[in-house]
Amino acid sequence: MDGNLQKQIFKPSACVSQEELRQYLSGGMNREELRRVEDHLLDCPLCSDAVDGFETAGEHATDDVEDFESFRKKLPLESSAKLRRLEHVGYWRQIVAVAAMLVVGAVAYFNFFKSPTGPQLYAKYYETYKNDIPVTLRRPGLSDVDPNFAQALSAYTDHKFGQANMLFERALQMQPDNEAAKFYAGLSLLESNNVKKASEYLNTVANSSGVYAKKAAWYLIMCDLKLDNKTQAKERLDKFLESGDIMKVEAKSLRDKL
Repeated sequence: MDGNLQKQIFKPSACVSQEELRQYLSGGMNREELRRVEDHLLDCPLCSDAVDGFETAGEHATDDVEDFESFRKKLPLESSAKLRRLEHVGYWRQIVAVAAMLVVGAVAYFNFFKSPTGPQLYAKYYETYKNDIPVTLRRPGLSDVDPNFAQALSAYTDHKFGQANMLFERALQMQPDNEAAKFYAGLSLLESNNVKKASEYLNTVANSSGVYAKKAAWYLIMCDLKLDNKTQAKERLDKFLESGDIMKVEAKSLRDKL
């Protein structure tokens, strides 16, 4: 390194003058002057203690103070003086702001990329199944329709699921092989949050070859999600997609999230 440049870099900066001290304490310096004075105060315990003394005494105007050089001579030796600790408020505010942005960003990242829970997926993809049995088959008095089953379907249609549960149970006692009764019983129990028993009915129907088998398979997946059993839901969904007959769009969308 060039010798002159080295001397210039490591040469101690001149102590602040009385006028500079007055401007510093009164806030009359520009940014470059302020930085120079503060850099000097960090390295010069004597000038740093002089500033502390004036601030403590509340004398921010130095016109009435004795000659500044004489005042400095009265200060403690450099070895026993304390360095002034400058607090850059703006700097710390920037740090706090950046930290806050990082926290917000981390939370947003976590919420965006984390895998949704089973109940969250259930809430997104579940829809109440609408009764598709013709009204004529629900009229009391028909020989091939159990009155309890007809009343249960009416209660289900009216979203009176607690009443429907009881009536479907009665209907199945009279007609144990009634696939439609089992399917709607499972749906009604699912609506009533009796998910485990709903799964039993829906699983029986899903493993049959009846008209409600594939529909029951979809709602059986909904049961798994509501129980937060995502692994089993994924296995059932893979089989469901292999058939590819109903709910194709919903099934593919759900599979992407599992």
